[in-house]
Amino acid sequence: MLKISIIEGHNLPQSRSTKNGLRYFQQAYAHMGGAFPQEIEIPLQAPTDAKPVGEYELALSAFRVGRYKNLELNPFDLPLVPVAKNITLGKTGS
Repeated sequence: MLKISIIEGHNLPQSRSTKNGLRYFQQAYAHMGGAFPQEIEIPLQAPTDAKPVGEYELALSAFRVGRYKNLELNPFDLPLVPVAKNITLGKTGS
C-alpha cells in the first residue's frame, strides 16, 4: 500500500495557469519508504474536489496496464481512498 497524507496547513486546493487553461491541484505527501515523505500534487477537476486532512491510499483505478503490458499510473487522475482506522471496541483480555 502506498500511503498518502494530506496535512493541516497544506491541504487547500491550488491552481496553476497552463497553455491548456487553469489546472487545480492539492499538495500531499507520499510515504515511499525513505526517512521523509515526498511532496506530490494530486490533480483536481475543481477546487471542491480537494480531500480533507487525513491518511489515504491510491485507489486501484489509478493503475492500468499499458500498451506494452507494463503497469502504469495515470498522473492526471489519482483517486484517493481514506485509510480505515483499526478500532477495536469492547474488547477485553481474558
